[in-house]
Amino acid sequence: MAHRFTCTERVQFSDTDMAGIVHFSNFFRYMERVEHAFFRSLGFSIVDPLEPGQERVGWPRVHASCDYMAPLRFEEEFECELIVEEVRSKVLRHLIRFWKKDGTLAAEGRITAACVRKDPTTGQMKAVAIPQRFVDKIEAAPPELLKRPEKIIPG
Repeated sequence: MAHRFTCTERVQFSDTDMAGIVHFSNFFRYMERVEHAFFRSLGFSIVDPLEPGQERVGWPRVHASCDYMAPLRFEEEFECELIVEEVRSKVLRHLIRFWKKDGTLAAEGRITAACVRKDPTTGQMKAVAIPQRFVDKIEAAPPELLKRPEKIIPG
């Protein structure tokens, strides 16, 4: 079962502000991208395909936050680390860290996503239990991974 996923990104010119550093709002895009990549690594999509015999679910965000520690600059490569912080019956919480190549923590964010299903009659979204196919592959990380390290050793 998975509780951690990493991928490498590069700061694009369009991600930066007038000072040449990543605009704060783009960290939320990075968080979404690593979340989608995590789902793909498990054989899923954030847009749950309708499979015979399965009901489609969605994952709207009910909370998102980010704290910033060090700037990322145009052309800089960085590592996105997603750690599954909590798995509840209807909710997933992800801790997402952004690491500079020298091991400095650039930012740390959190996303909480609810598992929902659209009512076929009313069209309203309703929180539902996370389907077993997800529960079988996603688990909460051990507590020691959730503690904020000051630096990582690049490698």
